[in-house]
Amino acid sequence: MMRTLILLLLLLPLQWCAALGPTDSNTLCHKVDSSDVVARERAFDYFFLQALSLREQERYDEAFDLFEHCLALQPSSSAVSYELFSMYSFLGRKEEALAMMQRAAEGDPKNYWYMAMLAIAYEDEGRTDDAIEVYKTMAKHFSSNSNVFAGLASVYTDKGEYKNAIDAFDQIERIEGKNEQITLQKYRLYMLLQDKDNALKELQGLIEEYPDDFSTKVFLGSTYMQFGDTLKALDIYDSVCKADSNNVQVQKAMADYYQRMNSDSLFTVAIERLLFNERFTGKERAELLVKFVSYKDALGDSLYNISLMKALMQLPTEQAVTAETLARYMDMHEMPHDSIAPVLEALLRFEPENGYAQMQLLNAAIKKNDFDEVIMRCDTAILYNPEILELYYFKGVAEYNKKMYKEALATFGSGLSKRTDADDSGFISDLFALVGDIQHELGNTADCYIAYDSALVYNAENLGALNNYAYFLSLEGRELDKAQQMSFKTVEAEPENMTYIDTYMWILFVLERYDEAKAYAEKLLSLGKEDTPVVLEHCGDIFAKCGDINRAVELWSEAQKQGGKSKILEKKIKRRKYISDGKKKKKR
Repeated sequence: MMRTLILLLLLLPLQWCAALGPTDSNTLCHKVDSSDVVARERAFDYFFLQALSLREQERYDEAFDLFEHCLALQPSSSAVSYELFSMYSFLGRKEEALAMMQRAAEGDPKNYWYMAMLAIAYEDEGRTDDAIEVYKTMAKHFSSNSNVFAGLASVYTDKGEYKNAIDAFDQIERIEGKNEQITLQKYRLYMLLQDKDNALKELQGLIEEYPDDFSTKVFLGSTYMQFGDTLKALDIYDSVCKADSNNVQVQKAMADYYQRMNSDSLFTVAIERLLFNERFTGKERAELLVKFVSYKDALGDSLYNISLMKALMQLPTEQAVTAETLARYMDMHEMPHDSIAPVLEALLRFEPENGYAQMQLLNAAIKKNDFDEVIMRCDTAILYNPEILELYYFKGVAEYNKKMYKEALATFGSGLSKRTDADDSGFISDLFALVGDIQHELGNTADCYIAYDSALVYNAENLGALNNYAYFLSLEGRELDKAQQMSFKTVEAEPENMTYIDTYMWILFVLERYDEAKAYAEKLLSLGKEDTPVVLEHCGDIFAKCGDINRAVELWSEAQKQGGKSKILEKKIKRRKYISDGKKKKKR
């Protein structure tokens, strides 16, 4: 593919008279006595100007036709060949484009631009030898232009002719003087040639040129390390340390040196010096800390790691990164939360919006059932991350558990108001279900059912919403078919869930389908799980309706023993028959 620069030429204005140069034998301005030639050249001038104008107007098809007509009028015109090269390149017609660039360069070999574009075109086609020949020709005509030798060096390098590439870089230094970029290019080539002496000589020459450039000295030391001359490398590192004790590059090199020499104690000292160096900040420092901590952890030095990170937290820079690294490290080693909490608190002082610290402290509060702390942690986290719906969930649940129903309702409402299409529909469904539970607790039956309906819109299989919705409908004795269908879904999904079985058998009881209800009551009692007073009383009611009064009294008595204290329950036991209380039961 032609280089981007070539493709853009089509859009650039060309001062065509100047581009032709004094050496073009077909300039527009030369005078010939022949009237036919003059007429031909006038026609050429006219059509060429028209073509340039059309090109500037981006009327490329018309411009292309006129350029080809101009070439027919003056086949040796380098200016026209160049314009057609640009056109063919734009059209992706590589062979024709290259042919036109060759014609342009051959017609005016002293035109720098034509020759340079031809060399690049050869490179793009992989014709390395042809590109080299063009650059060599240019070197004769433009011996003071460093770009020519840069192109030559690049082609020689790509071809693997490193010595010739070095010669080209020497020419650049002749023109521009010594500079770090060229020296390092020559150094790299000498290293590829395994020419140790000249590679070192290049770096030493650069140091002589720029004696205050410590980075080159460190690089020289690293090269000696690469060649196995560790003593020479250490001498160079020591000299840099004496001149600039906080130089980050030399401290990194020293750490590498001691690690290669298998000196753990000196390596540790070198890394500590680097980590406590206030010049060494940012991503690289954070990465080094993680690597070093992992290295020490593999040696069993976890206490050392904790001590090191606590000390680093006292530095004025990167405190949040260090604190988070320490907190994660302690958590990975399953240290008690009480020992991690102060680090997390410190992390929040350094970076109040840190989500990791907020969630760790929140999770700890949830595990302790410390609802006041849960609310406080959520309030703080919401200030910095108001879009995280889970924060509203945890806060609302904590308020619900504290019987702060109105506050919980407001919290869930705030969370739901921030929902987006990207949020998990199942989670949104759970929030609406909780709103329904609270609305029922507050006696707002209509709003309760609206909330459950919304929950089921987001997740039609929300078992908790289906169960509670069905149970509350059954207690009111309304829409019992709908309640039975919803409840059956829950039993079908979790056939051993006691709460779901209890709801379903109670709905069957209300529907007076006593035999079916009894079958579920027996299944419920056979599960061998702890039965609640409400469940036992329901089962007793069902057995009573099925004519097994002895079993009913037995279950009612057990319900009373388990804590059931209703007067109706006591009456049912004394009278040995089912008695309806005539009231709506509350949610279990």
